[in-house]
Amino acid sequence: ANGDGSSNVQLVFLISDGRIERDSRVQLRRLVREMSEKNILLVMIIVEGESSPGKKKKDSIINMKEVNFENGKPKVTSFIDDYPFPYYMVLDDMISLPEVLGDALRQWFEMLAQINSQATSR
Repeated sequence: ANGDGSSNVQLVFLISDGRIERDSRVQLRRLVREMSEKNILLVMIIVEGESSPGKKKKDSIINMKEVNFENGKPKVTSFIDDYPFPYYMVLDDMISLPEVLGDALRQWFEMLAQINSQATSR
């Protein structure tokens, strides 16, 4: 914390298609945890591209499934259920990115103000 009582927390946006190899998830979880310990909050912004007749909503990362084997038996799970980023947003297109970033920053500053007011009222 700074001398004026404000939090020294950083917000980092990662912009990607969100597809992550299964083998990379453990490393990414460790990275997210390490960043959190350093007061850095990582937010993944998943941009899926504009919906078109050839691209259906079923192709969305939210609807993706994957097969894992437990005790030799296949188990179908949702891709996003095992996502290594606890904070993420899914956008249909880049056009909405400025508005979404603005909303996210507004919420971020409101959260910091609330944390700081709680810390100073103690």
